[in-house]
Amino acid sequence: MKRLTVLSGMFIGCMALICSCSDDKSGSEGLRHDAEILYSFTVQGRSGIVFNSRIGQDTIILKVSPYLDAVAELDSVSPKFYLSNGATVSPDPSIPQNFAQDGGVKYTVTSGDGKVQHVYTVTYGPSNQLPYGSGFSYAEVGAKKDFTELGYPGEVNNFGLTELEYGDLNMYVAYCGNYIVLLSRAYIDYDSTLPYCIKVVDKDKLNDAGTLNTGSIVMQNIRCITSDYKGTLVALVSHDNTTSFYYWKKPTDMPTEVGSINVNMAPASDASNNFQVAGDITGKAWITSLAPRDSHGTHYRIAVNDGKLASNYTTVISGYSSSDVNGWQMISPLDDSDQPSFVVGDVEGTANVANSVHVYINNAGGATTTVMPGLWQNRLQTWWVGTGCALFRGGAHTPVVTALPINGKTYVALTSGTSWYHTAAVLDTDLETLAHENLNIAEVVNRAWSYGEWLDWYWSSEENCAYLAVWFSRIGLRTYKLTCYE
Repeated sequence: MKRLTVLSGMFIGCMALICSCSDDKSGSEGLRHDAEILYSFTVQGRSGIVFNSRIGQDTIILKVSPYLDAVAELDSVSPKFYLSNGATVSPDPSIPQNFAQDGGVKYTVTSGDGKVQHVYTVTYGPSNQLPYGSGFSYAEVGAKKDFTELGYPGEVNNFGLTELEYGDLNMYVAYCGNYIVLLSRAYIDYDSTLPYCIKVVDKDKLNDAGTLNTGSIVMQNIRCITSDYKGTLVALVSHDNTTSFYYWKKPTDMPTEVGSINVNMAPASDASNNFQVAGDITGKAWITSLAPRDSHGTHYRIAVNDGKLASNYTTVISGYSSSDVNGWQMISPLDDSDQPSFVVGDVEGTANVANSVHVYINNAGGATTTVMPGLWQNRLQTWWVGTGCALFRGGAHTPVVTALPINGKTYVALTSGTSWYHTAAVLDTDLETLAHENLNIAEVVNRAWSYGEWLDWYWSSEENCAYLAVWFSRIGLRTYKLTCYE
């Protein structure tokens, strides 16, 4: 059998796969009596996403992620598909159709000799879940609100107001089940009795949802918050030379103590305190936090087993000074294994100068194995994903780095920016492959003297998706959903 070239000009939006064989002809003109849609049937949705399909005997089912609005995606779009040699089809595939309508869309394929017709009904159904280890496939842009829409006083971009009133809130954001908790260290330091110190919003619409039940915890001692891999809220609470960790499944829960240790794991007097939880805080996890600044980049590391904090801690050395520029550095384990590699976020050189922000991956032995490319290069998809500019304010949050396994594959989320841009991105662990175009984020604002950014995310195995929250100082909150369907 001789295979000829694939042709695409039979119809607009319809392609015919031509195969021929000398003994495969019917009649003196060689017309066939096959009337099939073959191999593939695809539709490009209104948002630009291409949907594949399952082709059955008489049905074609477009595979649409259950997280997308199929009615909006499939309204007035044209298909592309392959036909048997010599066959024709009606209606004309160049005519847009609503594939989400009741009963679907029927296509009648007529063989080349006109003797056979085959009717296909095209509808849609849920796409396949990606196999474990494949990560996610699509990032949906979620709700966003500026700080005034979230209920804080002030005005966006009015720098004639106090720092609190133009959104410089030294903010930590973290998931707590179906909610996002916002902890403002700037308001706590200003007046810990104000309602702006801790706020709670629902994760889908960012509407006000009350506050956090802190129990007997003293507000001033809550230094930072984050969530574990499962979206359980964790707080680092320090006082003098003691640090305790608490968690919440829901904001209304009484805080559950994981344990205490006789060291201050949030030792800085400025904004640079940070910590991460890799794993399940109620089971097995690692907690890392910035130690007192030094030339080696020392970080605390302490284990959680069966939901209880270990009695001793160890230290991790990044190999990069944490006492230079504005004194910011943080690390995040890539997973919750016994000897995980770490992503390192560091500032070097001079503040507010291009490429003063650096991101590395170190193996468990401390050797650097991966370096994120510089800002002004073309290995990443857009200019703002890269090493950016450090901030002027002492301890200001950038680059925030956090790693998360999503559907069995680890990704790194990070922040950066320039004087007039906040940026954030989610990358593969090579630190140069953008995980999805919707996760290449930039927001315009006067950033250079701000407190910077914060990130938090978690993976829901029940929903087969991950949730990401990004806080940009002087702007507000942005959210994203990372889905694991084709």
